[in-house]
Amino acid sequence: MIRTTRKGALALTTLLCLTFIDLHQHAHAATFRVGLLHGDTEIFDYELSVIRLALDNAPGQHTLEVVPMAGTPQNRIFAILNETSAPIDLFFSGYSPERERQLLQVDIPLTRGLLGFRLFAVKSSRLEELGDIATLEDLYQWRIGSGTGWPENRIMRRNGLQLDTSSYDNLWRMLDYERFDLFHRGIQEIFTELNKPGRDNIAVLPGIALAMHYDYFLYVSRDRQDLHDILLEGLQTAYQNGAFMENFRSHPQIQTALEQSRLHERKLIWLDMPETSSLGRIPSEYWHAPQTTVENAH
Repeated sequence: MIRTTRKGALALTTLLCLTFIDLHQHAHAATFRVGLLHGDTEIFDYELSVIRLALDNAPGQHTLEVVPMAGTPQNRIFAILNETSAPIDLFFSGYSPERERQLLQVDIPLTRGLLGFRLFAVKSSRLEELGDIATLEDLYQWRIGSGTGWPENRIMRRNGLQLDTSSYDNLWRMLDYERFDLFHRGIQEIFTELNKPGRDNIAVLPGIALAMHYDYFLYVSRDRQDLHDILLEGLQTAYQNGAFMENFRSHPQIQTALEQSRLHERKLIWLDMPETSSLGRIPSEYWHAPQTTVENAH
């Protein structure tokens, strides 16, 4: 018969508790490897900050590794995400029904829908020529640059817009050579992008903004429900404790986007959405709602 003293029992209990805590923390520790489109951490600094915010507000000790994927098309990145022993297990991109079906989507928009507000980058020398654009119908006569495989292409084409598509880097060269007339960019992207060397002759078209109920979402493989749940819980907690909105309001890219885009002074040209069932289920508290002049698509 084994006898255990009170002191021994206490020591055993403590050891078991510490072991349980260690196992619990280990079970909830994950390394997230996020693929970065264009490989540009400066452009996507805000989006990366949201991922870190999610991990900081989720139970457990999680780490984030950024994997630059410059020159890799989005469709290829999504294919890689589903491969065994893939170099990444997380990617953020614009919503599409196909991506939602093929992968697990974390249903919280990363930029509160700011990605759905698009400004047009144009040649500075053509500002007067393009300055009369005020409605969707006015846009029909002009060609718009967009990325190969970008999911918003379907939305724009459905609304009658003419698109020329290519790789991201090539689109800036095409705009410079006037292969198309306007290049649509998110309000949180365009001002950082125009500060890049060699773009002194590019400007933002004043007066209007294209608008759609749209945003970046986080995607993981359907085999990684654990990663999905960590990210969702972390973002929900960040909203509940105020950390998400504090980060949104204080991040320099968001501040710059809202201050420089001045959406409240622009006419919004809203596009009809071909797929709204999933986005329509997302609570309104997760979407930014600027007070502006509105021009409906139809």
